[in-house]
Amino acid sequence: IEGTPVETFETSACSTDTVLALSIQIADEVNCLMPGQLVTFEEGGGIVFAGSAVLPYLGEDAKTDLLAAVAAMPGVDLEITSGFRTVVQQYLLRRWFELGRCGITAAAEPGRSNHETGRALDVSNYSTWIGTFADHGWDHTVPGDPVHFDHLASPDIRGADILAFQRLWNRNAPDDQIDEDGDFGPATAERVARAPAEGFGIGGNCQ
Repeated sequence: IEGTPVETFETSACSTDTVLALSIQIADEVNCLMPGQLVTFEEGGGIVFAGSAVLPYLGEDAKTDLLAAVAAMPGVDLEITSGFRTVVQQYLLRRWFELGRCGITAAAEPGRSNHETGRALDVSNYSTWIGTFADHGWDHTVPGDPVHFDHLASPDIRGADILAFQRLWNRNAPDDQIDEDGDFGPATAERVARAPAEGFGIGGNCQ
């Protein structure tokens, strides 16, 4: 396992773009586990990524309703700050919260975040979109998190990102195997901390 350990950024960064390459590998591996469950969406046509840490994946139905909502508001940008989030991104957010860093006032433990479901978005100009999103299946009822929307009709795939990470780790560390159970236990947490932010040497494998 070579590269910059994820734990390096617990005290030296405040953006999960530091682990974006590794997160893309995890998303690719989720798609190997659950073909077609996560699909990408892109900037343009009214969608703006407000920041460098957006991982643009959603469930297929969530993406369909997202695009329909955007089409219903021509000329108005949708400013997305977060989409799908992997276990390594959530690990950093949780550590920053625990350390009182980066202005984070709340962060779920890895494996418990709505953003790991594949059906969540954070929207910085959320007030502009509440009504239109509601008309297209996007829920806006998470207490204390006004930027957050969930597409509740889509499957909740929490745990798939953890299992994907475990598979990637075992593929790259044959002498340091961990259980592939989709659970963020101590063994997985320790490997997430040591995982290479730039990504593993061997990425997603759908064989």
